[in-house]
Amino acid sequence: MTNKYFIGLFFAFILVYSSIDQAFGQFQQLPTPKKLSSSKNIQFRIADSTPLSIPFWDDFSSAGIDTSLWISEGVSHSFTIGNLAPSLGVAVFDGIAADGRPYENIPTAQGITDQLFSRAIDLSGLSESEKQTVYLSFYWQAGGKAEIPDVNDQIVLQFLNESGDWVEVWNQFGALEAEQFFFTQETIQVEESFQHEAFQFRFQVRGRASGPFDSWLIDYVYLNKNRSSTNQAFFDRALTQVNAPAYTKYSAVPLFELRAEPEFYLSPTSNEFNNLENRFRAMEYTIEFREKESQEVLLKVNNNTPFNPVPLALERRSFNSNPIASLPLPEEVTDWELVTYLSSGDGPLFQIVAGDSLFFPEVDFRKNDTARTTVPLRDFFAYDDGHIDYSAGINQRSGMLAVKYEKTQLAYLKGISINFTNFNQFGRGIDVMVWNDLDSNPIYVKEALIPSKENVEEFAYFEIDENILLGDVFYIGFTQFTNDFVYVGLDKTRDNGTEIYYNVAGSWQQNEFVAGSLMMRPHLSETPPIEETDAAIKGELFIYPNPTVDVLRVNGVFELTGIIDPFGRSIKIPVEDVGNGKILNFANSMRGLYLINVLEQGKPKSYRILVK
Repeated sequence: MTNKYFIGLFFAFILVYSSIDQAFGQFQQLPTPKKLSSSKNIQFRIADSTPLSIPFWDDFSSAGIDTSLWISEGVSHSFTIGNLAPSLGVAVFDGIAADGRPYENIPTAQGITDQLFSRAIDLSGLSESEKQTVYLSFYWQAGGKAEIPDVNDQIVLQFLNESGDWVEVWNQFGALEAEQFFFTQETIQVEESFQHEAFQFRFQVRGRASGPFDSWLIDYVYLNKNRSSTNQAFFDRALTQVNAPAYTKYSAVPLFELRAEPEFYLSPTSNEFNNLENRFRAMEYTIEFREKESQEVLLKVNNNTPFNPVPLALERRSFNSNPIASLPLPEEVTDWELVTYLSSGDGPLFQIVAGDSLFFPEVDFRKNDTARTTVPLRDFFAYDDGHIDYSAGINQRSGMLAVKYEKTQLAYLKGISINFTNFNQFGRGIDVMVWNDLDSNPIYVKEALIPSKENVEEFAYFEIDENILLGDVFYIGFTQFTNDFVYVGLDKTRDNGTEIYYNVAGSWQQNEFVAGSLMMRPHLSETPPIEETDAAIKGELFIYPNPTVDVLRVNGVFELTGIIDPFGRSIKIPVEDVGNGKILNFANSMRGLYLINVLEQGKPKSYRILVK
């Protein structure tokens, strides 16, 4: 596994079994649970009430694995993991089961991991001449932006014969670093012995079964008759990427911030096309903003802009939008869509057989001509686009993880959204934290529990219960109280890894190993989100977190008169005045029960604090 440490792809499952690694906190990329598959332990034949008919085609340009075509065992979908994909979207085989866990718990275990089965396809009733022209083609890539398979790792293609036996017809071993950066097309003949009424094919990965150490990508799968072994071009033009966000580095900016400084954030978007036909084709592209719900066009950034020069045969080319000088920004929060589409002359699949044109409307090559990106115009900043590719986290008790943000307007913090992706960690305690400077104490700390959720892409929202005025540069994050990795969603659409910081040994480090955008978002307000109440007047104190590991926040109107340690001695510790309270630093203190003595409205009171 060459250079895997240096590209940040050491994973949690090795650490479970390594006492040496457990001694050192790390920030690393981690697997993410997937949606549960529709079946388990498929052995040979899938009984479908109505078999599919050819042509069979899927380029994975729609979100998710199409269950009308496939049965997935651990295979997931991604718009971003592939490098130079044939079209938008790929199927990802990464060695992790549907629940995000490894197939085996023994680190060196080898075996079958992810599998992707086609639904049953009726290949009976072919004429004698047609039987010799049935071919399955597909593209594959080793690793992509994920993990490169090792030399002994393997992906195989198998066909199901009439007797119910799976027969291997193609395979590929790993350790192919060059194949990480491009896709290779394969064309396999479906021989007469497989041409029955319930034919199936499946892609199967074999390798280390103890974690996400080996990834394979599959794209643009096409099965049909009247083909040949040299039939490798398609009457298809496709977009290959999600739209680059129209903001400098963010995928979302608070509406009030954007309205105040639109020129500071707006930047041209971009995409890429791939001409899969073996001849040139004149094309145009349009880029526009739409109201997401109504699909009303709000702004055309490009309108049927021709590609110049004309795209050549099999050409791939990146292209940019016109400058986005201004947007007709709404008064109220909403969601827009950034839509890019090609005008390429694509249409249904057709074949020319014996001089006649055969059309197959069920295969529409226009499907991959459009890329849609949600543009939230709400109250939060975000680097991520809301879609999870992996997770990331640290494995250190009392370790801290933070993400840096920058703004231009006066703003208060309303809340923090974090996508915690490990369903087994719901209910665990954390401290939600905010900093204006990582070299100083946090300006806010709140004890919280990781809430449960139904959907892996759902964010947990932590409301801020006081008015926090943010600096132009600020950080949001949390402290964890376990040596296990706390999984946070990681989006690979763009690399904002330099905005991630972690503290596992007493000092902050800027992330250098994990590429992507960590899914933690600050929600902002122009005005103080908390109305002043009588709490401060009454002298009620808010003390948190309790228990604490190092710093303790005390909010309210009070005078600190003393701190008593577990032996009953009066002690002095570092105390900092912050906002409407104080921060007490117990970092170098012994564990145990302390008393905090204060005066509230002239009356002495004591509070018990546990330092862990």
